[in-house]
Amino acid sequence: MIIIQNYKKHVMSISRAKKLEHFYSLCTGGKVLDVGVSGENRIEGENIFLETYRFPSETYTGLGVQDLSVVKGNHPDKEFLTYPGDIFPFDDNQFDWVFSNAVIEHVGNDSDQLRFVNEMMRVSKNVFFTTPNKYFPVESHTNAFFIHWLTGDYFYSWCAKNRPYWSRDNLYLFGKSRLQGLMEESHARKFEIQANTFFGWPMTFSVVCSN
Repeated sequence: MIIIQNYKKHVMSISRAKKLEHFYSLCTGGKVLDVGVSGENRIEGENIFLETYRFPSETYTGLGVQDLSVVKGNHPDKEFLTYPGDIFPFDDNQFDWVFSNAVIEHVGNDSDQLRFVNEMMRVSKNVFFTTPNKYFPVESHTNAFFIHWLTGDYFYSWCAKNRPYWSRDNLYLFGKSRLQGLMEESHARKFEIQANTFFGWPMTFSVVCSN
């Protein structure tokens, strides 16, 4: 089990690094909003964008739904705000880029996820966000094999018994077609969905959009 967990950490570390390089190949500076900063850091690398931020500190703002006082204490040169998870506390086009890694699958139902995308688009000229592929064999949050592919409530019933932290309210995964539909419904003027593969199988998606 320890070997499997270490291998998973290694794979996720490589995946995060590739997504960061993708983002920095597009963003060359300006004001950046990091959406989904964690105040708990339950998962190693959860705040990897913050920890490895490449631009001047005054260009960074972190946004999250948790108490970020500890994070602020560790990064006193950067700005952090906590919000209730609905409307972002920023003006229209306040930022040049939004970065959000593996957050949208945690914000709620279809309408919540659409609002999340539209809020990112409202406050920034450009948005880069990522999300896991529902149809990758292993579900990264619960370590479930294939169960998350099933329709109906079977996966969430399994979670209630085996991974009670997770429910439909905080884990609503995307396949490519549902992600495409969400973006078509959003306010994005143009967007591109890139599949990030592992041995040829799409493991995560990166979405780049602009208004």
